[in-house]
Amino acid sequence: MELRHLRYFLAVAEELNFTQAAARLHMAQPPLSVQIRKLEAEVGAELFSRIGRRVTLTEAGKVFLAETRDILARTERSLDLARHAANGQIGHLTIGYNTVAEFKVFPTLVPAFRKEWPNVRFTFRAFEIAQQLEALRRDEVDVGFVWLPFPREEFDVTELTRATLVAVLPAKHRLAAMPTVSVKALSHEPLLMFSRALDPQTHHQIEELFLRSGATMNVALELDSLLSMLNFVAIGSGCALLPDYLQTVSRHGIVYRPLRPMNTMKAMAVVKRKGKAGLAERFYRFAIR
Repeated sequence: MELRHLRYFLAVAEELNFTQAAARLHMAQPPLSVQIRKLEAEVGAELFSRIGRRVTLTEAGKVFLAETRDILARTERSLDLARHAANGQIGHLTIGYNTVAEFKVFPTLVPAFRKEWPNVRFTFRAFEIAQQLEALRRDEVDVGFVWLPFPREEFDVTELTRATLVAVLPAKHRLAAMPTVSVKALSHEPLLMFSRALDPQTHHQIEELFLRSGATMNVALELDSLLSMLNFVAIGSGCALLPDYLQTVSRHGIVYRPLRPMNTMKAMAVVKRKGKAGLAERFYRFAIR
């Protein structure tokens, strides 16, 4: 059975006149009658009662009419949904991200996209950069927010924002009263660092910053989470150099101060696999506009 047979049946059922139904379908009446006979043979029941020129629905025809209307309506809806999905208007997006995206990108980007495309559903997955790279390659993630550098030969890559380091100090620390803090002033101060194993790049950047400033690093603790670092600073275990986006996190017992000299910690980009179209392309373009 083909959809056209259902449309033929619907026209006859609504017109209850083969000639008028044929005109509505832009076809001749005899072929329409043949197609309806074939449909009844396939169904195994008469769908119309034909007495002279009078056409009425049989009980089987009435049941078949209700189902036909439902099938055709759902078919049209399926076609519309497929077209909207192809145009990136509906569907599901899996977004891979790093911490900076939560603070500096998502608060404006996600609500704006949802306002324009309310029928798109999101799943957000936090990744380390190596994990996110593989997830993007396996199509487990549609669009990613990552630290640069990232392989541009495989992915569309657009830088969105940069993070700089700020000094995070116990509120009662001698440097907390200063409007800015120099790296030199942190020489020999107990320093809390994010685990080298988890983020060797940042660890190296801070070492280079101290070296260029002629300051001496005194690493007191290495911790595995940014929240732990804030908590240990608050209880007076030491100072930390952390990305500026964390200044939105209010924590009793700590203060944030701009760091001298000014520095760029990392650049963050939005990425997607080259050639990936549809909703992923729409979201990527929305993010970089």
